[in-house]
Amino acid sequence: MSVIFPTRMRTVASVAALYCSGFFATQAAHAQAAPAVPASSSAAAAAADATLPAVKISSSAPSEMQTKSLSSYKFTSPLIDTPRSVTVIPQEVLKQKNVSTFEDALRTVPGITFLGGDAAANPSADRPVIRGFESRNSIFVDGMRDSGVQNRETFDVENISVVKGPDSVYAGRGSVGGSIDITTKTPTADNFINGSVGLGTDSFRRATIDWNQKIDDTSAFRLNVMGHDSDVAGRTNVYSKRWGVAPSIAFGLNSPTTVTLSYYHLNTYDMPDFSVPFRSTGGTPISSNRSQFYGLNSRDYRRGQNDTGEIKVEHRINDAWKIKNTTMFGRSTLDYIATNPQLTSATSNILSLQAKSGKYATNSVSNQTEANGKFDLYGMRHTLTAGVEFSHEQDLYEGYLVTDSAGNNIRSGGPCSIAYNCTTVNGWNPNNPWTGSILLNGDKSFPGPATRTRTNIASAYLFDSVQLSDRWIFNAGMRFDRYDVNAQQQGVADLSNTSNLFSYQFGLVFKPVHTVSLYASYGTSSNPPGANSGLGGGTDQLTATNQNLAPERSRNIEVGAKWDVLDQRLSLTTALFQTDKTNARVSDGLGGTINAGSQRVRGFEFGFAGNVTNKWAVFGGYSYLDAITTNAGPTAPQNSGLPMVMVPKHNFTLWTSYDVLPKLTLGAGATVSSLTYASVSSTSRKWTPGYARFDASATWRVSKKIDLQLNVNNIFDKEYYQSAYPIYATWAPGRSAVVTLNFYQ
Repeated sequence: MSVIFPTRMRTVASVAALYCSGFFATQAAHAQAAPAVPASSSAAAAAADATLPAVKISSSAPSEMQTKSLSSYKFTSPLIDTPRSVTVIPQEVLKQKNVSTFEDALRTVPGITFLGGDAAANPSADRPVIRGFESRNSIFVDGMRDSGVQNRETFDVENISVVKGPDSVYAGRGSVGGSIDITTKTPTADNFINGSVGLGTDSFRRATIDWNQKIDDTSAFRLNVMGHDSDVAGRTNVYSKRWGVAPSIAFGLNSPTTVTLSYYHLNTYDMPDFSVPFRSTGGTPISSNRSQFYGLNSRDYRRGQNDTGEIKVEHRINDAWKIKNTTMFGRSTLDYIATNPQLTSATSNILSLQAKSGKYATNSVSNQTEANGKFDLYGMRHTLTAGVEFSHEQDLYEGYLVTDSAGNNIRSGGPCSIAYNCTTVNGWNPNNPWTGSILLNGDKSFPGPATRTRTNIASAYLFDSVQLSDRWIFNAGMRFDRYDVNAQQQGVADLSNTSNLFSYQFGLVFKPVHTVSLYASYGTSSNPPGANSGLGGGTDQLTATNQNLAPERSRNIEVGAKWDVLDQRLSLTTALFQTDKTNARVSDGLGGTINAGSQRVRGFEFGFAGNVTNKWAVFGGYSYLDAITTNAGPTAPQNSGLPMVMVPKHNFTLWTSYDVLPKLTLGAGATVSSLTYASVSSTSRKWTPGYARFDASATWRVSKKIDLQLNVNNIFDKEYYQSAYPIYATWAPGRSAVVTLNFYQ
């Protein structure tokens, strides 16, 4: 569903980096000599070229609620002619909603939920679930996989695009539910300094700077800086502190060859929050005051650091062909100890305060070469992309041994006879002293095993959009991945899996008029054992019982329509789809794992993005998802036919703004969700109730260079849960208000 917002009207067409040089040269020459496609061609009209200027939809404050195309070479048609569900969240929406985290940004998109974490196999970090399938390791930055366990920020984000449904053809391994690509801010041939300073309830303080400076006519420098410190509204003792810096420099702007160097650094320090448990017998989370925090201020913490360097070289060969090479180096770390409150028995009101922990580190390097171009063949216009990619990842997981004052390991709780191990519901003091001890794997007193995982991948892919006629477009893509993963743990035999992954998609677009596209598409994904690189993912974790298994397979069948209305100021999209996951890994009842399970998601989506009038902008959508486990495997046939977890059947999101006066814009938003299951079996179901949350904003333009923005989130102070895990649910923030001074120079 292409619900989108761009800042530029760019059409992306691409070609192949490792094509045979003879073919490449022949086609480039042919493209130069080929006659132009007639102006009546709908594809040509929609896909003008990569240098069209941004179009301002609103006559007053910038309110770009529409995106026509993506910067990724892999999308070889404008989004209206792309036969896939794609949502793009623009920077303008992030600004109007005062969104600062990756998780909150994705909550503007229907059909996405978030899993909580535990430790080891399921880290406490960003874990988005798209159409029922976790996509933590299908997150990309500027088209390059952003590996590692992280809690991401938005201060250096230009936009975020979400591809829904199996899409290994775009993203490689995994990508069962879809993938997410973050486009970062890069230098432009302009001079400006934009910034913000925000103060609010719950000790909210935030400041950002976005400085772009021309060095000369072809070079520019850009620097983004952020500092953030706040508590979580409605929650006692839960806070978030972070700072980041992202410098970049570009050479050769507005010339045939552009070289961009960039670096990103983010430090986070916050309090992990596991909130309240479910009873083992099922139902909603236990009744507990939202403000009650069951952690220890003297012990619990979560620290993260992310460093990424990128070198991108883009060369325009001629008007029809260009080539790009991107190299990315990255290191991310996450280290935490958290309290997980769990009932001592199914009927008890006594909580055992378990200690969960994890220490993760990922080092990665990847290189991607892509070429794109246009040429005519047998009277049909082709827009082609081809590329190759190589990546190497090294991941390390270490655990902590957390013991109470008597030396008991309290990962799963300790005896209530030891002070501070247990508490009554709502009877805990987070300022209680920590009297136990903490040891890391590898410490002489705790020589426990650390897990080291190495992943090497070589990929090649090809995309083509073919203009069959004025009304018909054929879209196709193919990808091959050579996947090799190896895991080592002291005292345990090495684990490994090598797989050849082939993924593809096909789509046909019919355009009865220039502003309408009707499409049908078919796409696949491949999910091999160890797809999450040893850092979590439940059945995706590489184990002795699954290392020799074949990849899980998924397919997506989709039909939909995209329509630009009101003089193309407003984009409307709708899609009807079915996703089937086969070869799912399940227990064989004998201590092993087999490819015998299956899941199915049937759904409907619609979306809207753009301007209803010059003063009224809208963005949002609705998703209906009917997700079930069609085959739970031979050991649990009674669970076949039950709902999948973390998939609300109904989900609606809306953000709208209106210029009520030349200097005043009012905004309002809503998020509505039906109940979401955290755990499902034939004997027990655990769920978080449905909810409706409402937000509002008001922006007063003091001058051309200054505006004041007020945001009130969760206006009615609704108590609901923002994420869940099979044993607990996490409270969402309560009502909060922030005043932000934005300045532009």
